[in-house]
Amino acid sequence: MIPKVDAVASEHRNTLIIGRLDIDKNPQTVSEYNLRATPTYIIFREGEVVGEFVGAMPQATFVQRIFNALE
Repeated sequence: MIPKVDAVASEHRNTLIIGRLDIDKNPQTVSEYNLRATPTYIIFREGEVVGEFVGAMPQATFVQRIFNALE
């Protein structure tokens, strides 16, 4: 999924900020958000979680889930 995430970040750089987290180097964040599977995507708006989804998926589905969460 990393190439897809990078492609989406590049394509939507004017409307979204997309970041990645190394779960091995950030166990406190993993615990804070109760992450149980990878990849897990958490969508934030103004600092609040507005959506979350798990698993690999086609790029179009990934983008759609992000924008659905932000509606």
